[in-house]
Amino acid sequence: MVSRSVLLVVFSLLSQSIEAFHNLYPIDIGLSEEDPFMPNEREVFDDCHMRYMRYGKDELEVADSLEPYDEPRDYSHIAAIGRRETGDTIEWTCIGTLIWDSVVITSAHCTTDKGLNGAPSVVRLGGPKYVQQRNVKEVIRHPEFSPSDGQHDIALLQLDRKVAINETVVPTCLWLWDDVPFDKLDYIVRIAASKEQQLAEYATVDMTKLNVKGEECLSPTTSQKGIPDSQLCVKPVELDQNGCKDSPEGNPLQMRLLHNFKTSPFLVGIRSSSFTSDSCNPRRSFTKIGPYRDWLMQVLLERNVSVTPDNLFPINCARRFASLRPRADELITERNGEVPINSIQVESVHERELKYIVQFEWPSEVENMARLLCAGTFVDQQTVLTLAECVVPSTPRGVQPIAVVHRTRFRNVSHPIKSITVHPGYVEGSQRNNIAVVKLQSNQEVVPACIWTHDALPDSRVDLTGAGMNFLNNYQELFFDETEFGNNLVQPAMDYYPWENCSTELDHLSGNRSLEGLNKNEHLCFRSDQWIVPGVCKDVHGAPILRYINRAGAYFKYVYALTIAGQTCGYGQPTVAMKLAPHAAWLRSVILPNPSSSGRVSSESVIVINPDLKRSDECSNGDGTMGICVPYELCLSTKERLRKGERVTLCTDGSVVCCPWGDIARNSGTNPVRIELDSCEDRYRSIRLQRYSDQSEDESQYTNLPHVAEIGWPQNNGRIEFDCMGFLITPALVLTTARCLETYPHKPTVARIGSVQAADPSNVVLRTIRRVRLHEDYDPQTGENNIAIVVLTAPIEINAHHFPGCLFRNNTHLPTRQFAISEDEQRTFFEKVSPLYRTECEERWTETLAPGQMCLLKAQPESVFRVSNKCLNMGDVIVWENRTQDDIFDVVYLVGLFSHGGCGLNNIQIGTRISFYYDWITTNGK
Repeated sequence: MVSRSVLLVVFSLLSQSIEAFHNLYPIDIGLSEEDPFMPNEREVFDDCHMRYMRYGKDELEVADSLEPYDEPRDYSHIAAIGRRETGDTIEWTCIGTLIWDSVVITSAHCTTDKGLNGAPSVVRLGGPKYVQQRNVKEVIRHPEFSPSDGQHDIALLQLDRKVAINETVVPTCLWLWDDVPFDKLDYIVRIAASKEQQLAEYATVDMTKLNVKGEECLSPTTSQKGIPDSQLCVKPVELDQNGCKDSPEGNPLQMRLLHNFKTSPFLVGIRSSSFTSDSCNPRRSFTKIGPYRDWLMQVLLERNVSVTPDNLFPINCARRFASLRPRADELITERNGEVPINSIQVESVHERELKYIVQFEWPSEVENMARLLCAGTFVDQQTVLTLAECVVPSTPRGVQPIAVVHRTRFRNVSHPIKSITVHPGYVEGSQRNNIAVVKLQSNQEVVPACIWTHDALPDSRVDLTGAGMNFLNNYQELFFDETEFGNNLVQPAMDYYPWENCSTELDHLSGNRSLEGLNKNEHLCFRSDQWIVPGVCKDVHGAPILRYINRAGAYFKYVYALTIAGQTCGYGQPTVAMKLAPHAAWLRSVILPNPSSSGRVSSESVIVINPDLKRSDECSNGDGTMGICVPYELCLSTKERLRKGERVTLCTDGSVVCCPWGDIARNSGTNPVRIELDSCEDRYRSIRLQRYSDQSEDESQYTNLPHVAEIGWPQNNGRIEFDCMGFLITPALVLTTARCLETYPHKPTVARIGSVQAADPSNVVLRTIRRVRLHEDYDPQTGENNIAIVVLTAPIEINAHHFPGCLFRNNTHLPTRQFAISEDEQRTFFEKVSPLYRTECEERWTETLAPGQMCLLKAQPESVFRVSNKCLNMGDVIVWENRTQDDIFDVVYLVGLFSHGGCGLNNIQIGTRISFYYDWITTNGK
């Protein structure tokens, strides 16, 4: 017996090759260029893309193009049946279907003499390059075949030897059930086959199923009683007068069923002679395969054909020949990333990428299997959404789930539940308001789904979550003999289905479930005309229906709805789901009941933005006091007004405020450092333009970071060690951390600017240091006020290789897309970091965040298996690049300086927030 540890090693090795999720490609709804700012505390409900920016994936995984097949595979199971004539020529008179490597099925009337040259004697398959021809060893008609009325019109041809199974010759699968649920089927006809045309060509005609007892299916050969239940009655979807010449010749009626991103033909029926041929009757009758499954098996066993009943079972047939079936190319090319190629990779997707989908753990006395199989979806790291029916008390004693659990093959990860809130309008047995919020006892490291709060769907194509057999949900180009029949969560692509069409089909979904209360305002429907092999996907109640959407240059999954009813994940039959948008207000009240409830005043509640005001305009804060719009750092009362929760009016943006006349700082305009910093964006605009222009001509000369400085200390050996990073904010000032300047007992003596990633040393500037100024309240124990100014002996020369960057001055919001620039063994790397709300940070950090600190986490892009994890160095600069429409005049802003934090991906990174120290910088940089 294989040990668990060995299985884990094998699992690890086999799953390594799939690095990306394989959902539908993310859609762009016009929000890809947004550059959101996150407030200090949570204020709005629709903030998922900001709150979890660290998980956003910003790269598409484009799969390699698919190689075309050497020969078409659509008719690899179709056989031409012929009779030898004198002179050894062959008259190809009928069509058959290969069902095993030595057996062909056709109609019984095709095997009778009918004035032809005896019974069938030869079968031909494959082509056009690889043709296989076999002689007929025996003809076996159904013993009750009636030529007069076409009853039991079915026969087998046993070949004299086996055919070679390959890409061009593959047995069909059989639909072995009496019931045929497909409304539309494929009818195979010959379009060329004669003495002159020795290689048959085939075509497919779309057929629609009719009621066998209806008037349309009355036939002279059935005494006007309609055809029997053992047959099917169909007609072409599009009538063609050429059909008058169509004679029954054993034509197969089939349905191609999806599995493994391929389709297999399932033989449903064989063209019978119940209707008179050559009568321009558009209707056709077919002998169903299902009612004859026992007879077929008996005949095969009596003739020692090496087949068992299990071999013909649809799941096994689909699995056995999956590597030889034609691809559903459009399903592969529409997906982002690699499609799993074996069952272990399907399990890997379930375990790694779908952790946000959980089931519910009930006390042992609960035995309701439907409730045990319900799913829930993480919508933040402590909140799970599900159906109300999945969590309402199941016993008179009010027993409810005790935990959510993510189940995999080798382990179950359980998270205890803190509270369950069911929609107050939900009534058991009804599908109205069938939604509930489950709060966990603690946050979990899970990449949650975002809630789509808009009524309209952004695209008609969705990822629908269900459960399916592993070996039917991978893409096989080679045969894998997989013996384990495990189930995992899968997310096939599905289409939105208009409610007007869906409502007529809901009776098929009921089963043991009540569909009372379904309505177009609260529910969505999804359906595809494509059917699947049983076992590919089964609906899971409460499972999410979603789509990845591009927001702010990254991709986030947005859940639209939760599955309520369905059987096949929308394939062939509709799946109905509870739409979340109509319940957005209730969800907001439960998930975010008290915005900014931490005790700090919400910036939204006290800040008013007036886009019509600009600097130097006269203004009012709404309390009767008049003032003028000035940079916020010049207004002495702004911080106090914010602290008291009084109104503050922003003039256009966060850097200019409405300040009462008596609160404006005097003589502030004479500070040259403030003037320099305030005008940074416009002051160096021409330099940025020049750099962009020159870079387009010779990119190799402009690889350096023009604002980044390195600070050096002399060593005993005469060398200089550049152990700290800084940021050039004026031609003579560099910002860094106080802790960084304490690297050595003695002070640094030199700074070099523009050296990081410089290709040409001649473009680097060196300046000696005149003095350094550490913040007077710097606390080396806590890292508070960890900031310092380095003053150069002389300003540097400004050019396209080295010039100052700007300071981010907004003290109420932070950019969600920031990068920490660091060096590791002489290599520069850019670590994407994202801010946290202050309250959320303190919950994780277990310490109080100082006013001048900001809290960050390193990026962990979803579905990236191996995330680069490097330690940041004290003094590393943290920047934001302001996105503009043409990306030419982008300004790089210093947002923070790395102060301290662990190296792990989930370790809090503490930075010194530059905006908080803007006044200190302008005062001490003079």
